Amino acid sequence: MTHIKKYIDSLPDTVDVHDVNVRLQLLEKVWEEYNAVQDQLEYNDDDETQQHELDREAFTETYCELRARVDRIISEDRRARDVSSAEIQKPRGMRENGNCLAPKIKLPTIEIPKFGGKITEFKHFYDTFNSLVINNQALDDVQKFHYLLSFVTNEAHQLIQNLPVTRQNFHVAWNLLCDRYNNERHSCSSCEVIIVTASDQQGISHRFKSTDKSVSKAT
Repeated sequence: MTHIKKYIDSLPDTVDVHDVNVRLQLLEKVWEEYNAVQDQLEYNDDDETQQHELDREAFTETYCELRARVDRIISEDRRARDVSSAEIQKPRGMRENGNCLAPKIKLPTIEIPKFGGKITEFKHFYDTFNSLVINNQALDDVQKFHYLLSFVTNEAHQLIQNLPVTRQNFHVAWNLLCDRYNNERHSCSSCEVIIVTASDQQGISHRFKSTDKSVSKAT
């Protein structure tokens, strides 16, 4: 029993649970042998009954303490193994509550572009500001208005700069910008190009040739 107690007292944080189980079996064997011997002593020696009771009580106390510590070590090891097994079997990218997790990839910071009034740049500004600011539930409308003022410049800034910064005026300012710059007809006209067909090219070539002949005769 003393050797087993010394062994348990000297156990490190990380233990070999198989070795602990061997000690547990040895502890149980010592306990059974002690009871058998102690019963025989008490039966043969009635004069020392009180001392025998004290000895049995002390031995039982030591046994119970060691058994509890061994059981705790085995139980903790079993719990750790169960957790490890669950982690291995858990589908990749799953939380303990079953929700899917995206892979932890560090993405570059998305920056909101400045918008100064060019029609061709409004769509990019609109989509980015709408995603990062307007749809951000952590921001109130006053904060969104301050962000809006900080990201518009030149003509676009002049359009909304005189509005007081209030919750209601944020929507007014955003609608003003959308009405002014989010105009597909206006956007198309600003990007208008001339498309020359094959027949047009032939006509242009014929006119250039006629012009060349006229110039030659005149000279």
